[in-house]
Amino acid sequence: MEELIKYLNEINEKRTINSILNWEVDTIAPEKSIDLYIDMITKISSEINDMRTSDKYIELLNNAINSDEFNKLEEHKQRYYINLKEEYEEDKRIPKDFYRDLVKQRSTAKVKWAESKEKSDYSIFKPYLEKNIEMTKEYYKYKKPDYDVLYDAMLSDYEKGIKSEDVDRLFEELKTGIIPIIKDLKPKKLDKLEKLDKETEFKIARYVLNYIGFDNNRGALGNYTHGYTSTISKDDVRIAYDAKDVIDLVTTIIHEGGHGIFEQRQADEFSELNICDNNLLALHESQSRFYENILGRNKNFWIPIYDDIKKMAHLNISLDEYMDYLNDAKPSLVRIYADELTYCLHIIIRYEIERDIFNGNITNLDELPSIWNKKYYDYLGVTVKEDKEGILQDTHWSDASFGYFPDYLLGTIFDGMLYEKIGKVDELLKTGKINEITKFLNENIHKYAGTYNIFEVAKRVCGKDLETRPIIEYFEKKYK
Repeated sequence: MEELIKYLNEINEKRTINSILNWEVDTIAPEKSIDLYIDMITKISSEINDMRTSDKYIELLNNAINSDEFNKLEEHKQRYYINLKEEYEEDKRIPKDFYRDLVKQRSTAKVKWAESKEKSDYSIFKPYLEKNIEMTKEYYKYKKPDYDVLYDAMLSDYEKGIKSEDVDRLFEELKTGIIPIIKDLKPKKLDKLEKLDKETEFKIARYVLNYIGFDNNRGALGNYTHGYTSTISKDDVRIAYDAKDVIDLVTTIIHEGGHGIFEQRQADEFSELNICDNNLLALHESQSRFYENILGRNKNFWIPIYDDIKKMAHLNISLDEYMDYLNDAKPSLVRIYADELTYCLHIIIRYEIERDIFNGNITNLDELPSIWNKKYYDYLGVTVKEDKEGILQDTHWSDASFGYFPDYLLGTIFDGMLYEKIGKVDELLKTGKINEITKFLNENIHKYAGTYNIFEVAKRVCGKDLETRPIIEYFEKKYK
């Protein structure tokens, strides 16, 4: 076990370097340096892949798993190492030259996506998206050849064991439950809030992160066109954000803070190795969206701290008016700005498009913007006027994260179950005891990292299978 852990830590050192390089490219690297950094990222990623598919690695894994030390480990720790072996067997099938080319393609496509979004011109990104799709199909033929349905193989990379038929069932239940609620919404007439200066944004972000339980001494903030969390290590969790006003700022920060808390609170034996990603994505999104929506859009969350926020942001509105901004549910164009209710349809649209691309129902990528725009009109009744608020708004397809989007909504479904399980959420928030909620999540979810998928966690924490009833009831109570 000691030899294996030493080897895993060597892999993690390289991953740490890559994470820092990716952060630099996204945030502050000069334009002229980006090609060099992409080459470095490609080289180090290939070295990591070589280490994760080496004969030495599988020998160390097998020796550890067959040892007396392994038999003495707790069940969740044993699961962790078994997951590593399964990942090895999949990664070993991928040709090294192809993997190196794939990493470079993803990095380049991400840069081109940012340019394409800035210019609101899909034609710039389209050839890179086409290449991403082509290489993704080839990637899964190598990695998961036993899957009859290609998109199921892709889904399983983010949530082990999931199938599109499971997603279809859950999403159809959710659509049936929430579309009537959305049709009856009465949007509020709210004045536009002003954008904050960078210094004020930073001050509020650190304050809110500290309040929800994120350790700022082990975190950092940066600006990027799309909010995300990057884990360099358990003691270096970085949050990127971009905010159009104070509401956009706090919802983004609370969301990414949920990701960050999960990363900071994993048990040491998992966070130090930082290598087993399987099972983690839907669970991760459940935590970020639980903090952002179930907690952060609850009036009781703000009662203990609103006076401080109001002062820092120079707001001239009451707490009730502030809550109107936070909970103004209405159909809209951009996912990351959507309210918690209509957000569900944003994800379902992306899921259906991805599924149809990879099952062969969508073959002409020139038609993708019009397919996207039609779904937005049919599902949400809104009209897309330019690419940057339509097909180009998300970064996920630029780095070939196909199969990721469903995790957001699976996480939301689980959040309804968590809200029901914890109980007394309003009372705990109103009295400033959010730390008790964070502690519950730390002890029941975060510390186990990715050893259990979201279906298993639902059983372990809530005692039942993943179900849509609690989140639909939450939406009905709040918005009807």
